[in-house]
Amino acid sequence: MSVFIVPLLVLGILGLLLGIGLAIASKKFAVKTDPKVEIIFGILPGANCGACGFAGCLGYAKEIIEGRAKTGLCPVGGEDASKKIAEVLGIEISSRQKLVARIHCGGDISEKRQRGNYNGVRTCLSATLVSGGTVMCSYGCLGFSDCVRVCPFDAIKSRENLPPEIDEEKCTACGLCVKSCPKNLIKLTPLDKRFLIACSSHDKGKITRQVCDVGCIACGLCIKKCPEKACNLENNLSKIDYTKCKNIGECFKACPTKCIQWKR
Repeated sequence: MSVFIVPLLVLGILGLLLGIGLAIASKKFAVKTDPKVEIIFGILPGANCGACGFAGCLGYAKEIIEGRAKTGLCPVGGEDASKKIAEVLGIEISSRQKLVARIHCGGDISEKRQRGNYNGVRTCLSATLVSGGTVMCSYGCLGFSDCVRVCPFDAIKSRENLPPEIDEEKCTACGLCVKSCPKNLIKLTPLDKRFLIACSSHDKGKITRQVCDVGCIACGLCIKKCPEKACNLENNLSKIDYTKCKNIGECFKACPTKCIQWKR
C-alpha cells in the first residue's frame, strides 16, 4: 500500500503548494479594474458593432474610464446611454442631435438602366472595380446590397430595381452602412430634417436626364424657392444645409424631377 500512498501524498502536497503559489501570484500580479468599467459596460447596449471605433462595448468602456474616449460615441445607445455614463462619471454633457442614415440615390437600377452584364462577385465593392459598375449613372447605387449585409440592426432592406430602403425607426446611425458603400451614397442626417436630395450625380443636367428620370439636373429651382436659403448648388448637384433648413418643403414642391424626397 505504501507504494501507492507515498506518491499520492507527494502529489497532493505539490498540488496544494502550487495552488497556494498561484493564488498568491494572482493577487500580486492582478490588474486592478475600476468598478466603473463594469457599470458602464452594463449601460452600453452590448451590440459590439465597433461603430464607436473601439473593440466592442467592453473596450469602449475601458477607454472611457482611462480618459481616452468621449462618452457620446455609441450611436446605438444614443443620448440615453451617454447621459447615464455621464452620471457614473459625475460629468455633464450637452444634448446630441439624433442622426439617421439616408441613401442619396433614388434612381431606377433595373435592367434597362444597365450598360452591361456583370458576372463577377455580387457585391457593390467588387462591381465598382469593374469600370465603376454597370449602372448607366456612374454615381448611382449598384444594387448589390453591401449596406444591407453589414447592418447589424436589420434596418436596411433590398428593393427590386431600386436602391435599398432604410427603416429610420430601426436605424441607430452606427455608420457601418456609410463605410460599406463604395459610391459614398449613404450619409448620416439629422432625423428631424425631413427633406433629402436623393441624388449624388455631378454630371450636367443633360447627361443626368439621359441616364436617370429622378436625378438632379441642377436647375436651381429649389434654391430660388427656399425661403431660408438652405439649398445651394455645388458641382451640378443641389445640396441642403441642414443648419438652415426648417422643413418648410418649398424645395420639395419645386423640384421638377422629384429627386428631393420627403422623409415622412
